[in-house]
Amino acid sequence: MAPWQPLRGSDPTECGGFRLTHFLGEGGFGTVFLGFRPDIAGAAAVKIFMSEYGNSDIWRQRFRREIKLIEKMAGVHTADLFDSGGHDSPPWLAMRYVHAPPLHRLVHQYGAFDVLPAWWLATGLAEALAEIHAKGILHRDLKPQNILVEQTGLKIIDFGISRSVTGDGITAEPKFFGSDQYCANEHLLDPRAATEKSDVFALGAVLVWVTTGRTPFQDCTVMERLKGMPPDLDGVPEPLYELVESCLANDPKYRPTALTVFRTALDHLTDFAVPLASSAGLPLPAEIRDYVEDWAAEPIPALALVTTGGGSSTGSEVGTGMPRSTRGDSLPKGADFSTDWVTRWHDAARRRRDSYGR
Repeated sequence: MAPWQPLRGSDPTECGGFRLTHFLGEGGFGTVFLGFRPDIAGAAAVKIFMSEYGNSDIWRQRFRREIKLIEKMAGVHTADLFDSGGHDSPPWLAMRYVHAPPLHRLVHQYGAFDVLPAWWLATGLAEALAEIHAKGILHRDLKPQNILVEQTGLKIIDFGISRSVTGDGITAEPKFFGSDQYCANEHLLDPRAATEKSDVFALGAVLVWVTTGRTPFQDCTVMERLKGMPPDLDGVPEPLYELVESCLANDPKYRPTALTVFRTALDHLTDFAVPLASSAGLPLPAEIRDYVEDWAAEPIPALALVTTGGGSSTGSEVGTGMPRSTRGDSLPKGADFSTDWVTRWHDAARRRRDSYGR
C-alpha cells in the first residue's frame, strides 16, 4: 500500500545527516528518499537534486530558490521544511514526510468524487493556494499526484517548479515545466508567464478530473488548446459547473482568485455541515476513509533503528511526529451528518472564511 521501495544499488544511504532508508520517487528535478535523523522527531522526505542539469549554475540557483520558497510556505495544507543544503553538491532539502495516499490513487481505485467530496476538495485546495499566493509564491504544478489526503485534511506537495510571483530571472529557458493537462495556456506558452490565476486554472482542471475521471483537455492536443478549443466539462456535477468553468477561463482576467474560490466552495461546504479538517473523519465515502486510515496505520519502516531527541524509539510509531490511527474516532460507516454538525460546522467554517478578510 505504502509508496516506499528498497534503495536501489546506485542510491545514496546518507544525506545531510539523514539516514536514507527507502526510495520514494523521482522526477526531472531530483530523487526523493525516506530519511531519518537523530535530532528530528519523525520521518523526512529527503529530496536530492540529481537532475541531468545538476552541473548548471542556473539549475542550482533554481533549487536554492525552491528552498527559500518552502521556508516561507508552511501552512495548514503544506508540509514543514526540516533542513536543507542548497550549497551542497548535490543540493538537497528535507521536508516532513506526509504519510498519506495521493488523490490520483484514490480516484483510480474508488472512482470519481460526488458533489460533497468535490466541494471539500475545492475548499482545501483553494485555501492552500490562497496561503501560498499570500506569501508571493506560485505552485505551477498542481495535479492529483501532488495532492495527499490525510485523515484530517489534505496536503499539497512538490513545489519543485515553484516560482516567486515577482519572478527572479532564473527561468531563462523556454523549456516547458509542469503537466500539460493541468496547465493554463499562458503557462504552456511560457512558464515565466504563469501567475496566481494559472494555479487556479490547475485547480479547475483537478476538479474536472476528480468528478469525471478525465482531464478537461484529454481528447485534444496542446496546439488545439492554444487555438481556442474549450475544455470538456461534460459530466461535471451541476452545482460545481459554474465555478469550474470560471476557473478554466482561457483569459486569466476572467478567472477567480484562489481566495474567491475558497469562499465560494466553503459556503457550499457549510450547506452540508461538514468539516474542512477534523479528526472526526473526512467527508468521503466510507471505503476511502478506511483506505486513508489503513494507510496511516501502516508502520513507517526503520523507525526502531532511529534515535530521536528523546532517546531510542521502541515502537513503529514512536518518533514519527504523527498521530496514531484515529479509526475509533471516525464517523460510523455510512453515517449522516447530524444537526449538531450543522450548527458546529456552519459556525466554524464561517469563522475560518472570515479570518481571511472580506
